[in-house]
Amino acid sequence: METFTLFIGIDISKATLDWAVVVANKLLFHYQSLNDQKGIESYVKHLKQQYPEASFDNSLFCMEHTAQAALWNI
Repeated sequence: METFTLFIGIDISKATLDWAVVVANKLLFHYQSLNDQKGIESYVKHLKQQYPEASFDNSLFCMEHTAQAALWNI
């Protein structure tokens, strides 16, 4: 069984992504980025500044789509 250090929740909208990062059952930070490649890159940079040990191996990403947003071609 895998264990994760970081739990990363992502609220997805057409224009933005809202990221909530939880470590040890405590909110480490919230971050909002544009929903594009540069926005995601800015989030990754911020994550590495806040938690240098972050990696895909120790992170669980959770997201939920809404009915309309899931149909948009973004």
